[in-house]
Order: sequence, then structure tokens, then C-alpha cells
Amino acid sequence: MKTIIYATDCTINDVSSLRYAYRFSCIMKADLHILHVYQFPPIIFSTIKSTDTLRKRFQKEKKELVTQYCDTHLKNEFCPKPITIHALENVSIAKSILDLSKKLFSDLIIIGMKDSYTTRGYLSGNIADALLDKIEIPLLIVPNGVDYSMFSTILYATDFEKEDLISIQKLIEIARPFKALIEVVHVFEAIEYTAKEHMERFKKALLKEVSYPEITFKTIASGKVKSGLLSVLRNEDVNMLVMLERKHNWELNNLFHKDLVKEMEATVAIPILAFNKRNTKLKNVDTLNSNGNNGLNVMV
Repeated sequence: MKTIIYATDCTINDVSSLRYAYRFSCIMKADLHILHVYQFPPIIFSTIKSTDTLRKRFQKEKKELVTQYCDTHLKNEFCPKPITIHALENVSIAKSILDLSKKLFSDLIIIGMKDSYTTRGYLSGNIADALLDKIEIPLLIVPNGVDYSMFSTILYATDFEKEDLISIQKLIEIARPFKALIEVVHVFEAIEYTAKEHMERFKKALLKEVSYPEITFKTIASGKVKSGLLSVLRNEDVNMLVMLERKHNWELNNLFHKDLVKEMEATVAIPILAFNKRNTKLKNVDTLNSNGNNGLNVMV
């Protein structure tokens, strides 16, 4: 991982996610780019200065604001790692994030999770939603107030797809510096008796591709995927939840989809890392259960 983008609105509610992004980038030895997106205010009075001049001045002021914001809240950090500041004018925050990500060839995007009482309300949910529709790299959503800590356990929710195999390989790149345990979990309805067999086949296929000692596999019976995942999070000291964003396809009986990512974002108090099938390395890959029987026939 070489480049990380963190998008902020420079409010007090974003401070914890700013520190999280900075410390995370230090551990990953990645370049951190801080992005602030703003709108140019309407000019309601005549002026001798051109609009272009005013826009340049306004951008400079915004960049100075972001710099001061970072200096104030990162001054006591343990790793004196330089950061790059970006202040971009745009009506769409998501588009600015995506454009900068493509320009920098970034490996990860981090955004904070907004509360209802902030000036934006649940805007981060809207941003995350827009990004999940188009993003081609992982998206890390960090709740307000979460304290950064060394990862010890990462929970990956799988639905036995080939894209899961690739996503877990990418996740190992994040887990390895922390020597974190990756728990690969599949939640199934009680009537799905073959879940353990699917998991065993998935495990064998994954371990053929990766060599990471800190990884376990388990299946959990539950009436709903969300409640099953929440039960694991309640009973174990999990530091991050990882999911593969996938458009729901009723014919393939996929259990995990974008709506579930959004539901978990609004529920859990730990960071959520979302991988996306739009990732160029995940495109044109058939799902393991493409024959509709969840048998992982393509993999074996």
C-alpha cells in the first residue's frame, strides 16, 4: 500500500478519524493525502476583482484552513510523517474523491462516519453510498470518536465468491504489519446444512493462494446475516469489519450486498472496510455459485 486518501470536512467530529487515518498510514508506510471539498460561495456584491482571482484566493484560504486543522490535531502524534493537503472546489464530494483517487492511483480511501447532529447530518452515508457504486479501491469508513488501536482481530464476512478470495489477499496486506488475526465468517440460515462444507472448500481454495498464519474460518447459523455478524462482534474483540460490496442478485442468492454494508455502517462502532467488485482486478470474474447451487464448483 503506497497511497491513502482521507476526506474530511475539518470539523471537531472528524478529529478522531483524522488521527486514525494518520496513524494507519504510518503503520502501512503509505503517503497520506488529506482532501477537503468545498463550494465557492455566490458573489452577492460587485467587486473589481475577477471571479477567477476570487476563486484562487478562496482555494488558498481553504488549503490553509485544512493545514491548520491538521497541524492542530496531529501535533502530538508519534510519527512525524508528512502529509499532502488538497482543497478542491466541487458540488460533489464523492466525485472529487474519485477523481483524486484516479489521479494519485491511490490504494485506499478513508472517510469519517457522520452523526445526525453534525452540520452534514448523515452525509457520510450518502458519500459512502455514492462511492460504493463507483469506487474501484477499498473504502474504509471510520466511526466518530473511535480510538485508533493496533489491530488484533479483523472479521471478514464471506459469501463464498471468487472475489472474496482476491479481497482477502488484499486484506492480508493490511493485516500483516499488525500481525492481526483474520476471522473469515459465513453467516447462513439455519436450514442451510451444507454451509460448513462450503466453508471447508473455500478455506482450501484460499490457502492455496495465500500463506498467512493468522487466519481462521467459521460458519454461524442465524435467521439474518446482520444479526449473525452482530453476535460475533458482541462476543469477540473485533477491531475491523470487512465486507465485499456486491449488488444483490436474487438468482444467485447472494446474502451480502450494498444495503447490508450501509446497515452495518449505521449499527457498529468499529471501522468498516468495504471492497468493491468494481475493482479492476475483480472485474470479469464469475461468482463461485454461478450455477445457483452455492457449491463452489468453479473453484474446485
